[in-house]
Amino acid sequence: MGTIQIDGSTPKITVGNATAEDATILFDGNAQDFYIALDDSADDLLIGLGSTVGTTPAISIDENLAVKTYGDITMTGTTPTLTIGDAGAEDTAIVFDGNAQDFYIALDDSADDLVIGLGSTVGTTPAISINEDQDVTISDGAIDFDVASHDGTNGLKLGGTLVTTTAAELNLLDGDTSVGSSITVADADGFVVNDGGTMKTIPATDITTYVGGGISAASQWRITASLSGVQDPITSGWEVNDSTGYGTLGSLMTESSGIFTFPSTGIWYINFHAGFYVNGWDDRVQQTIIQTTIDDSTYTEVARGVSTMNSNDNAGFWYTSGDAFFTFDVTDTANCKVRFCTSVEDTVNGTATYGSSTINITYATFIRLGDT
Repeated sequence: MGTIQIDGSTPKITVGNATAEDATILFDGNAQDFYIALDDSADDLLIGLGSTVGTTPAISIDENLAVKTYGDITMTGTTPTLTIGDAGAEDTAIVFDGNAQDFYIALDDSADDLVIGLGSTVGTTPAISINEDQDVTISDGAIDFDVASHDGTNGLKLGGTLVTTTAAELNLLDGDTSVGSSITVADADGFVVNDGGTMKTIPATDITTYVGGGISAASQWRITASLSGVQDPITSGWEVNDSTGYGTLGSLMTESSGIFTFPSTGIWYINFHAGFYVNGWDDRVQQTIIQTTIDDSTYTEVARGVSTMNSNDNAGFWYTSGDAFFTFDVTDTANCKVRFCTSVEDTVNGTATYGSSTINITYATFIRLGDT
């Protein structure tokens, strides 16, 4: 038999006579058969492999025009398109009918969102949704968004830039309760700071500059032996405190002929304490004096402590002490210097500035409070 041609304006071929039986068009191939048939028991139109209707179906269409495929679908061409829906007010979905769990990708028509969710009913248990503004929402609830490849080399990018921080590092900003071991902060170590709305990493030196650096130097000096009469200034006998347990901080002051030079600029606290004794007499005045210079030449009295004795007895030794305090803005270590003086009223009866090489009796304390 050759070609069958049916002409006319409405040509039709009818297979079957409305009875309860399968109606089939069979393609009897050399190596493989295919069929297009009405599977009367299921009321489905089938396209399948072989010659027996209902076995090895590939595509079925039911009475609701629902199309089911049993194998792979390949769409070829330069712009292949699969359209689901007809612009009607209805949800359209692709449902993945799993053995243990179903999932769907669907247009939720009531919300006008593309939804990926759990189950087979559109709109229930959504996981990810995309709205008409292309905003992506991860649904609320016990849902994690895990970028499994995020390892500092691959993973999460923001604006094309790879985020190299780890989750553990980010959790530190959230008040992670885990406290690490102590470190010694160095000048090159970094701190994260909000600089006018921009987050920046800055060196530790910026912090010390801003807060003034804190107390970075402290030391004590004393005279090792008693000195008779007026000392203007005390030019000899000075030593660094060497008593058991004495502690110092930072660089030491230096001294030459009673002139003290500071190791660094800054605001310095100075305390001069002097002890005195008198070999009998009464109504005697002793003065403890701090003098400073800002030009390494002209010294000015900046602090004075006054003490008195009123023994009413010409016999025996009588003791007293005085203190003077000053905060000195040392702007230039070559020109800003300090010296100490003691003034006694009676020089005839043995009034002396008391000194010792084992304990502090007449001594000076220097503490750097911060930057100038």
